Amino acid sequence: MKGVLDIIFILVGGLPLTFRVWLGRGCGWICRNVLRFRRQLVQKHLDMAFPELDVSARTALSRRVYRHLGLLFVELLALPRLRPRTLARLVSIRGTENVRSALAEGRGVLILAAHVGNWELGLAATQRLGIESRTVVKEIKGQLGQYAAARIRGAHGVQAVIRRGALKAILATLRDRGVVGFVLDQNVTADEGVFVEFFGRPACTLPGLAVIAQRSGAPVVPIVMYRDPDLRHHHVEFLAPVPWASLGGSRDADIRHNTQRYTRIIETMIREHPEQWLWLHRRWRTQPGAAPPADRGGTGPGSASRQAP
Repeated sequence: MKGVLDIIFILVGGLPLTFRVWLGRGCGWICRNVLRFRRQLVQKHLDMAFPELDVSARTALSRRVYRHLGLLFVELLALPRLRPRTLARLVSIRGTENVRSALAEGRGVLILAAHVGNWELGLAATQRLGIESRTVVKEIKGQLGQYAAARIRGAHGVQAVIRRGALKAILATLRDRGVVGFVLDQNVTADEGVFVEFFGRPACTLPGLAVIAQRSGAPVVPIVMYRDPDLRHHHVEFLAPVPWASLGGSRDADIRHNTQRYTRIIETMIREHPEQWLWLHRRWRTQPGAAPPADRGGTGPGSASRQAP
């Protein structure tokens, strides 16, 4: 299967950009209208998140969501063969002064990111800035998925750190004045996360970014990635650092409070580009009151709130 996947990478990567856009749009249409992949779930999430929109507007938004997913799928397949100069032409980067000024503080930088736009393309594009960085990711199940992710990220020097057991590597990177990225918009189990509000509903969220920010003193810089309306070009923007906010009470309360602040920033990113988020992800699957699974002895940043001194 790896050989077949390599052939697909080669074929899609060799297509002209215009053909890739049309192929992506077609894949999105098939996914929604023929395969109907998680179509009811996507519509349910859009109904929950945007009650102010009428039914026709939310249905139209659903179509744009699947169009984005199709484009994203094709772009990921093309990414391993994308040349650096082509990547630079497709992706514009702004706000690098926010990262560099934060790095000048000498404690490393934590990046707050979400699955908005083509995040893999954005990660690849930022490698040309010459800033040593790592991104904390959830482990992909299955050898084929792991192989595909390694091909997509490795082609442009993106360094990924598996979330579980990543605390030591994260702190070492920060001590070396490097950059560590956290993607903070995925559901986790109750034993891993804390509940914060996301689109008006409780969402179980990793506290790892807040834990590391408090422990290390490293500034948190949000990054926004989104697709241009022409469907071909992409934008990456580093925002101003988010200062740590203390409630003056317990450490756990501060961690929850700052995790909520980070989540609000992500919600703002999504509201600005609602068709470009992964609405098929079960973000609200874990709810308060559900029985947590048995302790699995996690050592990643998700469990760091109980382990960090």
